Formats: sequence, C-alpha cells, structure tokens
Amino acid sequence: MRQYLLPEMGKFYKVNMHSHSTFSDGQNTPEEIKEAYKSKGYAAVAYTEHEHIVDLTHLNDEDFIALTSYEYDFNTCKTAPSSYYEQEAPINFSYKECLHLNLYAKDPHNVKAICHNPKFVHCGNAKLYRETAQYVGNGDYHQEFTVECFNEVIKTAKENGFLVIYNHPTWSMNTYETYSKLEGLDGLEIVNGGSDYSSDMDYVPYVYDQMSRLGKRMICVGGDDNHGTHGFFRAWTMIKAEQLTHEALIRGLEKGNCYASSGPEIYDLYVEDGQVYIHCSAAKAIYYSTASRRKGVKKAPKGGELLTEASFAIDPNDTFFRLTVKDAEGEHANTRVFWLDELEGFRS
Repeated sequence: MRQYLLPEMGKFYKVNMHSHSTFSDGQNTPEEIKEAYKSKGYAAVAYTEHEHIVDLTHLNDEDFIALTSYEYDFNTCKTAPSSYYEQEAPINFSYKECLHLNLYAKDPHNVKAICHNPKFVHCGNAKLYRETAQYVGNGDYHQEFTVECFNEVIKTAKENGFLVIYNHPTWSMNTYETYSKLEGLDGLEIVNGGSDYSSDMDYVPYVYDQMSRLGKRMICVGGDDNHGTHGFFRAWTMIKAEQLTHEALIRGLEKGNCYASSGPEIYDLYVEDGQVYIHCSAAKAIYYSTASRRKGVKKAPKGGELLTEASFAIDPNDTFFRLTVKDAEGEHANTRVFWLDELEGFRS
C-alpha cells in the first residue's frame, strides 16, 4: 500500500521563510519585497523583523500571503548595558556567539511579542517599538545567554500560538554544546540563503542529523534572510497545502508537508512495499540518510543523463530517514526527517 510522505493532494507553494524589510534592518519596504518575490513565483514571504512583529495582512491577495512572524535574538551578554537601548544602531556583537529564533504566528493577527525583558529590542526603531508593543511573558525575567532562557522563550512562544524555528547556527557561531540542549523546537533553518552565499557554511544538514539523533523531531526550512535585493531568491521552503491562506501554510508546516531548497524541486515522495520513492527535477545525485551509518545514494553517470527519480530500501533499524536532492549546480533540496514509527508497516 502506498503512503505519501508529501500529500498526494494539494499544491506546492514557494515561501521565503526569513526576510527583513525597512521595519527592522532591511533596505526594502514590505511592498517592494512582495512585488519582487511574486514576480519570481513565490506565494508567500515571512516578514521576520528583528524583535518586531507586524501585522502585514493588508498585503495579502489571491496570489500572495504575508506570514505574520518575527525574529527573536539572543546575544552573548548577561545583561545588556543601559546605553545599548538608547542607541540608533545595535552594539557590534560580531565576535560573540548569538542565537536567533524565527517565530511564526498561527493566527495572522497575533502580534504579541514573546519577550522576557521588554527592554531587549535592538532594531533601528527600537524606542518607538518598546513604547507601542504588547508583550507576552514574565517582564521580570532577565534575558540571559543561557540554554535555560532559550528554552523558556521557546516554551512561552509555543504556548502563545507560535511555531519556532532555529536559525543559521553557523552564522550564530553555535556549537553542539548549545544546540543539543534546545528543547521544543518545531524546526531548523537547514539553509540560510544569505549567510550560505557569503560563507558556504550555513547549509547545515549535519546539525539537523545531530539534533535528530538526539530524538528532536523537527521540520527543516530554507529562507533568504534578505536585507537587500542582493539577498533575494537564494533559499526557500516549498509547502504543500490545500489552499493559499496563512492558516493553510502554517498547518502545512506543522504537519511537515514541506521541504527546503536552494534549487531542486521534489514532486512526489512516498513509501511502498518497504521502499521510499522520490520524483524530482534533474539531479546529479539523490541521497538517503538515516539515524545510523547506513546510507544510500544514486548518482547520475558522468556525462550521462541526470536523475529524476530514485528509490531506497528502508531497513527497520534505520529509526529515521531523510532524502537530499543535489543538482548539477551543487544546490540542494532536503526533505524533513521521517521517523519509522510514522510509517505504516514499520510501527512497532
């Protein structure tokens, strides 16, 4: 019996899950971003301003959705100096570890910021924002650069109707010591288009695998993290949903009906008779990764035709698997991790 891992029904929608406009430190207005991304076939953009959540649903039309969201930033600073909050621009933390989370509202009109210290806001219009924002959380709780604080914010965000995605671990200078202890995440930004373009270091499937081996069940997403036009159209998330609405896109993410890409497309993904089958755009190689050392790969012959499909046998001891499509340009599409206890015929 065939079990679809990406739904048979519905439509794929192309979404930039990480974007900054002039509402924080981006160079383009929300309207300019909308028009640019629509012209390239995107159906939605998440406006993830730094510490600043804005209801931009007035931008919605029958072909475009503005996802209500924002980026929560931790910097390596036990308590930021008071002068920090009065500056026009943030202190340079470039040489210190940080940790960033994208929060996506399930309700498009939910603009209550999750913040345990309402002073900790550092976008250019921080002073105005502090005076007008609505906060959810314990205002007496110091925001410190500790795993306990990270997890408290993740927990509070989820309790208040947000999905939480962990961003660009390499750019943030995070180590296993940090990310292995994060709890309750909904997903990982497996590719950050802006950071990976400039460093070739923020395509992080190894982080996804390490966290999965610790039992953390998460989706993976891609986003541009664009701050200007030079950062447009580098990485995205394809979400399969029954219709183009904010609620349907978020529901697709919650269910894991999505994949991350910087180039290739995945058309079909299903399990049948103990094998996983994938159909995709032209690929140089298709990889099967598991919780163990057991792997699989199908590669196009040198000088031969590229691949558009592959299948791999699933071993009952794999615990989980995911697939990666690599195209001739070296770009990737990544499925989420699928756990064998999700699969008919493999459940104990």
